[in-house]
Amino acid sequence: MSATELQFRTATFGGFQKQDVLSYIESSNQTHLEKLAQLQRERDELAAEKEELAAQAGQAKEQAEMLAKEKEALTAQLDEARKEADALRAQLTQVRGEAEQTAAQLTDANARLAQAERDAAAYQQVKDRTAGIELEAHCRAQEVQQEAEEKVRRAHTEVTQWLHKVQAGYDLLRSDMDGAISRTGQELDKLHQMLEQLSSNFSSQDEHLRKLAQDCADQFAPPAPLPLDEK
Repeated sequence: MSATELQFRTATFGGFQKQDVLSYIESSNQTHLEKLAQLQRERDELAAEKEELAAQAGQAKEQAEMLAKEKEALTAQLDEARKEADALRAQLTQVRGEAEQTAAQLTDANARLAQAERDAAAYQQVKDRTAGIELEAHCRAQEVQQEAEEKVRRAHTEVTQWLHKVQAGYDLLRSDMDGAISRTGQELDKLHQMLEQLSSNFSSQDEHLRKLAQDCADQFAPPAPLPLDEK
């Protein structure tokens, strides 16, 4: 005999007291109700937590998509910067060609100066008559040479400064782009890890909810009928 049956043996003819039976049923019902309320609260809390995790997962996914778009935009900007650098290199080549052309003009001026000197030597006999012409030719040749040399120096200085400026700008842009792409990759890795953690949490919560549902079904199964008479 169980302890429950022993505590009911107070009837005059060996049966159970009705009040004891009713009290036991009421106590059992109260216990089941409290257990049910507790399980329902746990179920509601888990459902709320699952909704919150789902919202976080949605935000993480949106952020990952946004970062992916930013990475694509940065990559496009880097490609554009490379194209601009190629264009600048082409312009530099053109400027170098112009500088070489200027140098050729200087060489031609030197050749003309040499020719003028030869002409002056040939006409040494008529120096008095050609003194003014020789002096003018010599001065003109010097002016041409000085102008050509000054033009070459200016072109070389401008090209060098411009090249340094372009190289510095390109290096800075390349550094910024590499840093942005690196940071974007790190953020995407973190978001990927967060999504994997959220997926694991969902699986754990689903298993927990399944166990709670099974516990509820087991707790609220109809109890076996109590014996009213002892044979």
